[in-house]
Amino acid sequence: MTPPLALLSPEPDEPDGSDGPGRRPDGRRRHAELFLVERPSTEPTVPAEPDLDPGLAAEGLARSVLEVLAGARDLQQLTRWVTTEVHAVLRARVQLSTRARSVVSDRPVRPVLRIGTVKVARPVPGVVEAVVVVHGRGRARAVAIRLEIVGGRWQASALHIL
Repeated sequence: MTPPLALLSPEPDEPDGSDGPGRRPDGRRRHAELFLVERPSTEPTVPAEPDLDPGLAAEGLARSVLEVLAGARDLQQLTRWVTTEVHAVLRARVQLSTRARSVVSDRPVRPVLRIGTVKVARPVPGVVEAVVVVHGRGRARAVAIRLEIVGGRWQASALHIL
């Protein structure tokens, strides 16, 4: 499709003292210039989907987050997989769980986790919302994760542990 043309004049119109439209006060004709105007695209740009399956990314992230909260994994290992807001929330939860373990003199132990059901939904292009059920000893947890494509890879912009 050919972009539309726009007629632009190099100088503003002079309301007083002009001899007519398109004329300067000194009587000379002002030359109009013709420019091609690019119309902004109304189609949203959809980033290319990463090679990693979003369901597998959600599984790995859910397992890693629960290991971080148990004290068996360092939070810094998840930095590239979560946004700064999610990282700040996880940091606060890690501090609380560390404090709780120190009160009862409990040392960090790697949890035995089994991934259960994984449900993946795609509300809009470039965004995936997943729920991962993780089974531990005597307890099952649901981890809800919103993944968005950032820099060619999946990154969690929201994460809730139920």
